[in-house]
Amino acid sequence: MDILHLIIAESALEVISVKGRLEVLDRSKHHNLLRRMEKSHKRGRPDIVYLTLQVTQYSPINARGLLRTYIHTIDNHVIYVDPETRIPHNYINFIGLIRQLYQIGRVPPQGKPLLILERLSLKQLIERLKPDTVILLDDIKGRYSTFRELVEQLIKVEKPCVIIGGFPHGTFEETTYELASDIVRIGNFTYNTFLICAKLLTYLEQRLGIEE
Repeated sequence: MDILHLIIAESALEVISVKGRLEVLDRSKHHNLLRRMEKSHKRGRPDIVYLTLQVTQYSPINARGLLRTYIHTIDNHVIYVDPETRIPHNYINFIGLIRQLYQIGRVPPQGKPLLILERLSLKQLIERLKPDTVILLDDIKGRYSTFRELVEQLIKVEKPCVIIGGFPHGTFEETTYELASDIVRIGNFTYNTFLICAKLLTYLEQRLGIEE
């Protein structure tokens, strides 16, 4: 394995305009608005992306240059996350960063971009990445696997891609299932997104001999 492409797909991250001000849609603030929105059960949880990026960006495997993380949103945007990006530990600062990203398309405004926003579907992203295999982690339709078995599967491929859901409830869209070479369910426990990322990367780091 040379590079692992990790996609957090259909993520509950998007912006809305509230009284002329751009805001990140959040269930804790916009509950009444969400009730009127299509697929509301999958929306308004930017904290899922926030917690997941805390895991990926500070991981040893990312520091070694072996990980690329992408955020695909429920409204078909893609955020390219540079490996050098250090996500703010403060959640309010993170939300401010996302608001700025949606306003100008990149962060920071000048110099090397650490976050880039683009209107792109999941299919278009995968076509651009050209991975050797696409493994979708899903506890509904996936075949049973352990973390160790999944890691052994990944390291045999030069450029694997793993897709994990970035939404709180429900299932992937059928168009997402159609993109997968393999659909895998890890164990008999339903993991949240940031925890499954943390465990997957830890097992992978151990298998590759990355200690720190």
